[in-house]
Amino acid sequence: MYLTVRYDMADEQGETRRQRNARFGEPSPVVEVPEEAAHVWAWFWLLSGRRRSGPEALNYAEIGEWQRLSQQDVLPAEIDMLVAMDDAYLRAVREDQAAARARALDSQNGGR
Repeated sequence: MYLTVRYDMADEQGETRRQRNARFGEPSPVVEVPEEAAHVWAWFWLLSGRRRSGPEALNYAEIGEWQRLSQQDVLPAEIDMLVAMDDAYLRAVREDQAAARARALDSQNGGR
């Protein structure tokens, strides 16, 4: 999850780190999702894209309503996977945000 947040989320200018690396000929790691879990990975990003106010936790009501409206058959273990993925996503986003704040502060202080 950390690699996806770090390399595939757009910055303020709308560019991802992966795009920036490609522009400069730098490699970026590839996230490999096991085929057996690819559908849960896709579900997570679909649900995550519907967040209303930034990186807030997905809640069971939202997951349940999505499941009902989309008529998806979702196993309890897959719900657990979605919640665990969301927890990892939120940790990664917060780490990335903290690192960006630290870089900005360091830049403001002249790189000291």
